[in-house]
Amino acid sequence: MNEKIRTVIFTVVVTAVFVFMVSGVNALLNDKIVANRTIARQKVILKLFGFYQSDNKWPDALIPQLFASATAKVSLPEAPALECYRHSVGADKFFVIAFSGQGFWDNISGFIALDLDQGKIGGLEFTQHGETPGLGGRISEPEFRARFKDKPINSIRSDGLRLKIVAEGSATKPDEVDGITGATGTSNAVEKIINNTITSFIRLNEGGKQ
Repeated sequence: MNEKIRTVIFTVVVTAVFVFMVSGVNALLNDKIVANRTIARQKVILKLFGFYQSDNKWPDALIPQLFASATAKVSLPEAPALECYRHSVGADKFFVIAFSGQGFWDNISGFIALDLDQGKIGGLEFTQHGETPGLGGRISEPEFRARFKDKPINSIRSDGLRLKIVAEGSATKPDEVDGITGATGTSNAVEKIINNTITSFIRLNEGGKQ
């Protein structure tokens, strides 16, 4: 066997070994990444139900167990792909629903809590977006998300919306929410996503009556 053949064989073997090692590491990391993402989503849902706060020191290993005991998946035949949860016990109509829609730059995803007994929003969390930092990216700030809490959801305005996002600082009516200055595109996108999510879920929950 000449030197060139030995070199080729050595190169192939070394390459195969490294490919195998990298693939194994990627597989291990991917499982960890998926697990971390699942736990992060569960924390958001638990937070909207009031079972978890960001300053809790609970180890992540306990989150799946808490999630399984405190929440129950809601299955709607008309929308089998919809991710929706309720309390695991009790008959209250407090739901946490996943939403997703086109933002100004990229997709905006998150969860919204709807209290159908009280006819209001129970909370709002964004889990993913690509909006401009300091402008549209402010939708992730607690102060902005808090603007939606306790807003009424049962009435439909003359413009067909349940909630209207207006210029920042100008909200005066119960069905108005202060937007973000300098981020009209993002504000309009959030308005559309939230209104569509609320209306669609109410219709599904009431069997298409509304």
